[in-house]
Amino acid sequence: MKRFIYIFIMLLWMISYATAQESLPCRGTATTVLNVRSGPGISYARVGQLSRGQEVNVIQKSSNNWVQIEFGSQRGYAYSKYLKFSPLPQKANSPPAKSSSGSSSWSFWSIVWNIITWGLGIYLGLVVLYWLLKILIISYFIVSASLTFTFRLLSLPFFFLNALQRYLAKPWFIFFKKNRFSNATNENLRFIFYFLQFPFYVLLFPLRIVNAVFFNLLVHCSFEMFNYVMEVILPSEDKEGHDDFIRWILFLPYRIIKYVVWHGSLIIIESAIWTVIEVFLPTLTLFHGTSNDAAESIVACPNRGSYRGRDVGIWRVGGGNYAGNGIYFAPARSTARHYSAGAIIVCRVTLGSTLDLGMAPYHVYYQCGKPNALEATRWGLENNYVTGEWWRPDEGWWEYCMYDWQNRYNYSWRIRPLYVIDLDSGYIQRIPGGMCHWLFRKMVIMDLLNSMLGD
Repeated sequence: MKRFIYIFIMLLWMISYATAQESLPCRGTATTVLNVRSGPGISYARVGQLSRGQEVNVIQKSSNNWVQIEFGSQRGYAYSKYLKFSPLPQKANSPPAKSSSGSSSWSFWSIVWNIITWGLGIYLGLVVLYWLLKILIISYFIVSASLTFTFRLLSLPFFFLNALQRYLAKPWFIFFKKNRFSNATNENLRFIFYFLQFPFYVLLFPLRIVNAVFFNLLVHCSFEMFNYVMEVILPSEDKEGHDDFIRWILFLPYRIIKYVVWHGSLIIIESAIWTVIEVFLPTLTLFHGTSNDAAESIVACPNRGSYRGRDVGIWRVGGGNYAGNGIYFAPARSTARHYSAGAIIVCRVTLGSTLDLGMAPYHVYYQCGKPNALEATRWGLENNYVTGEWWRPDEGWWEYCMYDWQNRYNYSWRIRPLYVIDLDSGYIQRIPGGMCHWLFRKMVIMDLLNSMLGD
């Protein structure tokens, strides 16, 4: 606040100083031999010449540092750089006291009036900006609620298409909720259904295009742009203007370029690339329940926003391992809500080769539903499965476990967050600094290369 007051006083001082310097008419003394012209510019005809030290009356300012002067009985224009200005001398036929008093009084009150006028103008401008910020903060909650409500209505058909893609990719999976065949029979079934997937893969090509375009280009880009616009209006970092009005003003152009222009362009390019990839690699929109802080930490960028540390932008394996060690996802939002501690991350997940645990060897299936079902992870990874699909009979829902052999999920490119839902408010949760770019990042690129070239 003190800095604000100092800046305000300095502005008033500079304005009053400039006003006093520009008080006209005044006296001008030529500092060199100076040409007088018929107009404000060297292209005009010369009508006279002033000798060095000659005094003239300066009547008014013109353009480009030229002033109109009166010398003798003539008027003309001279370049102000070669004139030294001073107040007009007191007229001999005027009463000295009255003239001096009137002139000084007029000059003093004009300066005071200008100070008051400019001061009020600056003060009112700052007040308007302050209340504009307050209105923008209120607008954030209104826009967030409106955006969430509109999205829920518009997205219903596309979530249906997402579920349709999941069911049609393997229509037989609903008949294998439980493991009721011998190991030999299950092995034959896995072999047969592996090849039966290919016709459905071809038939679902148009549906994959629709889902990829909607969730990547429309949904993800829209919510990320919302995060970036909010960083411009309500910055989350102190160095960019958080809780500092002067810094907020100074860094406004920087925030626009950094978030809206730069990161906004990257998110569009990234989403377009993932859209093309998902057309060929089957990908579903799934839900992951967690806490609000964990959700922000998972999806945030390590170099932006208020989150810093080694766990930012990384999927860590949680404590629940009833269907193997790994990252768990649910095809239904209600399932993710059960595991949630306040937030749900909505993701695009490329499941890869998926093990139907209803057709797994019995000793693998038998461990599922109990703590530390490590055999599911071990057997799945040894047989080149990326994900396990498990029906939880006690709750009556499906779960996916993307197998992981370390604490950090090593196929990070397969999981791409779209947005985060705050369950307390029901709104889309703002991510300070915006989400991490899951394509333009060294860790993700290395994981992608390891997947293609082999570990």
